[in-house]
Amino acid sequence: MAADRKSVNLEFFAQFREDRGVSRETVRTSSRTAAELYEELDSAYRFRTERAVARVAVNDKIVPWDTSIDEGDTVVFLTPFGGG
Repeated sequence: MAADRKSVNLEFFAQFREDRGVSRETVRTSSRTAAELYEELDSAYRFRTERAVARVAVNDKIVPWDTSIDEGDTVVFLTPFGGG
């Protein structure tokens, strides 16, 4: 249903920014979780970083993939990073 769609702010860094071609955008989605949103966007943009190795942040906090997303949230997909 269209009523179930919400606006979500996306920020892209590193490989995700290269794959998408922009650093920020706002999308309308019916995805309920960060994982569903990733899968929806991956179908459209064909990300080269698999969800199994990526992390996700919602509203500036790294969260599990099953975290709910709400109207106006900011979601960031993060590539693997190492220390050193």
